Amino acid sequence: MSDSIHSLKLGVSDFSTSEPLLNAEKITSAGMDFIEPGFAKAAAMHQQEFDATAARLKSKGILVPSMNWFLPPTLKVTGPKANETAARTFLESALARATSLGAKAIVFGSPASRSVPSGFSFDRANQQMVEFCHLCSDVIRENDWEIKIAIEHINRTETNFINTFAEALRFAREIDRPEIGLAADFYHFAMENEATDIVLEAGNLICAVQLANPAGRCFPKLGDNIPGMETFFRQLIESGYTGGISVEARSSHDLESDCRGAAEYLTNLLANL
Repeated sequence: MSDSIHSLKLGVSDFSTSEPLLNAEKITSAGMDFIEPGFAKAAAMHQQEFDATAARLKSKGILVPSMNWFLPPTLKVTGPKANETAARTFLESALARATSLGAKAIVFGSPASRSVPSGFSFDRANQQMVEFCHLCSDVIRENDWEIKIAIEHINRTETNFINTFAEALRFAREIDRPEIGLAADFYHFAMENEATDIVLEAGNLICAVQLANPAGRCFPKLGDNIPGMETFFRQLIESGYTGGISVEARSSHDLESDCRGAAEYLTNLLANL
């Protein structure tokens, strides 16, 4: 487990073959502090399966402070197929499950859900995004849940909407609800060649952090030279961030080895800041 003077916990996000809900024991036994499972995946589980999974995690003391994979691709946030009724139904059910797992932040990437359809007005898409985040905030408030939605910047190879952290920060400020925060993802900073010092402007809006080695979007390991990673961590700490750091990356054939390597790399990086 990580034990740095900065007390930032380390975890693994749902991505490709990592499947944190299935592999929680492997991930934590290999040196990680928590798992960040897919929100939409958990929402799609049959109730009996979800209950059994939640009970298993609780019995093992496995922490779930955050979740990713927010929306299923079929639930559109922008464009003519955006549906507030369907969105509310999904949010009420899925957020209840997330809170039962102990999650405090849901990373809002979901490129397939938020990408703006060809020919659709970007001004209207912006408005729809704000409306959807207001809906998220309303549902959270109505149920008195202690959870935040973290808008994530996603590089332009994956979506045409909110590609930089600066854009995500602008949205969070426009929405101006305490239930809406930001996710800072080192991989997307690198892909967009965006300077990470903007995290200092975001301050306590950041409620989730993800990363990968941009060279192959893989798990980092000791010996890797990852330009900008150390600076990113310094800036996060300077901004006052105290939450989790989750690896969202492609796993090799050996997930446990990937986790051990990433835990060693990140713990060493933190210890030397």
